[in-house]
Amino acid sequence: MTNADLDTRIRACDRCPLRSGCRSPIPGDGHFGSRILFIGEAPGKNEDIEGVPFVGRSGKLLTSILQDLGLERERDYYITNIVKCRPPDNRDPSPAEIAACSGYLVEQLELMRPDVIVTLGRFSFNFLVPNRGMTQSRGQCFRIHGVADRPLSFAPVVLACYHPAVALYDPKKRGIITEDLSKLPEIIASVQL
Repeated sequence: MTNADLDTRIRACDRCPLRSGCRSPIPGDGHFGSRILFIGEAPGKNEDIEGVPFVGRSGKLLTSILQDLGLERERDYYITNIVKCRPPDNRDPSPAEIAACSGYLVEQLELMRPDVIVTLGRFSFNFLVPNRGMTQSRGQCFRIHGVADRPLSFAPVVLACYHPAVALYDPKKRGIITEDLSKLPEIIASVQL
């Protein structure tokens, strides 16, 4: 199976009620062959309209931070969400919605096999690294061997990071997000060893 095949399956998905309230499921965007994968929680209004993840205000902030660090989406990373359809009124995805969609994320992980996964916010972090608080874990790395009781055929490193939306409400968080993301070159170098 290729990424294009998986994208086609994701776009045709109707596993949960979220599908009826959005324009289309959004598989992801960027360079699928890169070593870095960013995972958020779910598309928002702008993402649903454009069919691309992280293009709204928080996405533009994240893109700006990453560009300042020399990272470009089309060259250096791929970005997706746990839930591929927009929840109504941008509410948090429910456990049932995450369960319905998470198989696609696991398939993306296995196809892409990124060295580093950056979780953006508590939903994606707790999906990959359960039973840990986001505030205490942000900026730290965790090696994982499975996701949602499913073993992975590789062992990526997970970097816990705040969702960029928090910096829209608390501008001090931008510095924290930048500090955490600036660790990526060092993390990638250490994974190569």
